[in-house]
Amino acid sequence: MAKTATLIAISVIAIGLGVPALCVYYSVYSGFNYIVAGIISGIAILMAGALGVVGVILGPLGQSFEGPSLSEREKLNAMRAHQRVTLEELDDIIVVLTEIRDALKTAEE
Repeated sequence: MAKTATLIAISVIAIGLGVPALCVYYSVYSGFNYIVAGIISGIAILMAGALGVVGVILGPLGQSFEGPSLSEREKLNAMRAHQRVTLEELDDIIVVLTEIRDALKTAEE
């Protein structure tokens, strides 16, 4: 997943910055037409933006989750059962502590 996101980022940067930079370079040093360079640069920036948006939406960053898988649901149910048992034990501890408190109050009197 990280490799795909890295490739998307490199592609967006290369197209969005590289192509306009080359257009400016060739316009200045090789006599390339400024108007054509501007058009190519604008198209490159738009395409880089579109590639970035599509990469985020359809790529690894925008994956939709259908819900937990079967193994994840089993783990979740096991954790819930463990929490229920723990809460029941805590309820029993509360009852015992309440009885101890009542016994200590009667012993004080």
